[in-house]
Amino acid sequence: MKNQLVYEKENIYFAITLLFSILTYIAFVFSIIGIAIITGMIIFAYFLHALSMASIRRNGVRISEHQFPEIYQKAVDIAGKMELKQMPSIYVMESAGFLNAFATRFFGKNMVVMYSEIFDLISEDKDDQLLFVLAHEFAHLKRRHVLVHFLLLPAMFVPFLGEAYMRACEYTCDRYAAFYVNNMMASQEALTMLAIGKKLAHKVNKEAYIEQLCEEKGFFAVLSEMMSTHPDLPKRLNALNHWNEPETYPLVKDKRWIAIAGITSGLVLFLLFAGGIGYGIYKFGDQTFSEEDYTVENVSPLMTAIESDEGIDEIQKLADAEKDINAADGNGATALHYAVYYDNLQAAELLLNKGANVNAKDSFSTTPLMDAVYMPSLEMAELLIKNGADPAIKDESGFTAYDYAKEEDYKDIMSLLEPYNE
Repeated sequence: MKNQLVYEKENIYFAITLLFSILTYIAFVFSIIGIAIITGMIIFAYFLHALSMASIRRNGVRISEHQFPEIYQKAVDIAGKMELKQMPSIYVMESAGFLNAFATRFFGKNMVVMYSEIFDLISEDKDDQLLFVLAHEFAHLKRRHVLVHFLLLPAMFVPFLGEAYMRACEYTCDRYAAFYVNNMMASQEALTMLAIGKKLAHKVNKEAYIEQLCEEKGFFAVLSEMMSTHPDLPKRLNALNHWNEPETYPLVKDKRWIAIAGITSGLVLFLLFAGGIGYGIYKFGDQTFSEEDYTVENVSPLMTAIESDEGIDEIQKLADAEKDINAADGNGATALHYAVYYDNLQAAELLLNKGANVNAKDSFSTTPLMDAVYMPSLEMAELLIKNGADPAIKDESGFTAYDYAKEEDYKDIMSLLEPYNE
């Protein structure tokens, strides 16, 4: 029986998930963004995990030779029989009534964390039930399920694939636990208590519980399990009994067409989702934008000279040649707007002297005075006010130049505009 501890499908699902993940990682190698994303995800996940484990190690009760030594020695015996190279650190933490346990690693050290509700079993003389849970988690470490988790991360995003592998791992660990605890009745009760709790688990009719699988075989019942990382509890009981006594306990299986329908529907949704992302990347993410993509129409040589920070003599020359000093570009901005954008006080004064409209509005109803506030430039705002800029004008959002100065807390500009705000 020891040769049959690994669930038949675990290695198959592992090979598929490993192949998919490796191909995904290879694809990421050719994408700088992809490498950055997956590296960031791993670092962030590991950081949060390390914080959580550090808290447990500080606050949880560590089971050892000096802390509940009897149960610790039994755990050591099981770890030895499993031929674990390293005895995992066992911690118990308060659980507010939840029944759970999990295996993990912390900076290369194996850990098993048990919720106090499960550890309480020792006060009820149910050591074997507790040991089943411990052995189950030891089996995860023995099979390196925790260690390969990050390696298989990409496959976990494929509908049903990652879940199928993790369910197979659970079946394997149930077998390991039952084998090394060597108490089938306690093993069954340990699984049953996850469904109904510790107090009543021993009273549950296990055969009737498994029979529920035959009553609940609809599409959504099957699909719910396929989307879960753990098999349904009656299935785990049935699988454990079948592994132990295959002739006495036949394996209850879901209808094949329902499983196929569930997988098909999930894959269709996944392909639609992945296709949408792929199309978006192809359509938008891979585009290289040239200067033409950002070119504003109808930009005059005068505007270009101001933008390029040409000397005042060149700007003077172009302004003299300009037929309409208030001509606007494709965004409705005039040369005076440009002078304010680029904080060119000399150009702004020159344009105002040549009759530039100090209250001209661009396509967003923004005036040069509002632009001076955005900069912020007190000197530019003073020049515009001196030449008749109207601080009471509102843009398309209903804000005045004073409103923007107040919003950004530009106190010197607020002092300048405040008399006009009354």
